[in-house]
Amino acid sequence: MKAFLFRLALLPFLLCLPAMAGATQDYLYQRDISVPAYQTLREFFDMPNRPGNYEVTLLSDAIGPLTFRVIRVRGEHESTLGSKRSYRVGAHDFQHRFDNTKGEDDLMVEISNSNPAAKARVTVYVVELP
Repeated sequence: MKAFLFRLALLPFLLCLPAMAGATQDYLYQRDISVPAYQTLREFFDMPNRPGNYEVTLLSDAIGPLTFRVIRVRGEHESTLGSKRSYRVGAHDFQHRFDNTKGEDDLMVEISNSNPAAKARVTVYVVELP
């Protein structure tokens, strides 16, 4: 119920994003992920020949701490673009830009749940910027 109310409260903000940016945006991916207690989960987003600029948004109402990482993948090489550790009790958020102007890279998101007692539900949005 708490997750539903959190997403319901966030819905007006997400609907206003295109108006705030001054242009429409395409959501490439939206995934709901459950990270088990005291585990790390990696989600791979295949972006073949898709040049452009993207914004990655991660939202969670779980009891922390949570660690978020945005990773660029080129072939077998991975490089971290940004990370954040959040100690909040609910209302976790993280945003980072992903520049893929040549269309050669893929995106990976890593979420670490350091709470040994409860799983974390995380929603990931990947938005193409104008």
